[in-house]
Amino acid sequence: MKNLLLITSIAVTSFGCSQDNTAAENVATSSVNNTSVNSLANQTQSKLFTMNDKALTDKSDIINLPNVERAIIANADFTLHEESAEHATFYDDPKTDSLSIDAANLAFRTKYAKASYTITEAEAGSFELGFVALSEFDGESNYKLMLNGELVGDFTNPRTELDFHEVYFRTGQTVTLTAGDELTVEAIAASNGEIPEDGGYAWARGRWRAVTLLSNAN
Repeated sequence: MKNLLLITSIAVTSFGCSQDNTAAENVATSSVNNTSVNSLANQTQSKLFTMNDKALTDKSDIINLPNVERAIIANADFTLHEESAEHATFYDDPKTDSLSIDAANLAFRTKYAKASYTITEAEAGSFELGFVALSEFDGESNYKLMLNGELVGDFTNPRTELDFHEVYFRTGQTVTLTAGDELTVEAIAASNGEIPEDGGYAWARGRWRAVTLLSNAN
């Protein structure tokens, strides 16, 4: 995959709306210790992520990302959980070819939506898990990735002026998958209070595209 910008959770705001093809490589840690960037401290708990400098990359290209062995596609492979008192629900958004949350529904703004996938023999093996979200300039949605009910990834989209760019997260740990294991993704809508809309502010819809199984190669 060409034209990826490797960025850290600290450097997110400097990324802005630049779309040049210069790649800057940094190592991101799982926490932010600089007190001058407290506002960014919770933006990502992933070890690292990359962000595509072109909007709306064809999701069929996910398998061509470095070290991707298999891509489990959000709106093709995952089963959506129904709305409940505790959870919102996803919908298939054809505009962005992703699973999304209807943030226009006020009740959905404070609840995570859930989707799950049962591992088959084809996905059995040892992998690092990756996650493909879409950036949204009106909010920084949080995503939780669970394996058999155990949290294995906690990601928050970077603050950016780029809308609908793929963001590729990595968990930084290897897991062993066996047939029958269950992957669950939870996402929540978010607003950064920066985009006026209808007397209030616009909300990001927790859009995401895939869970990826990554080889152990560097």
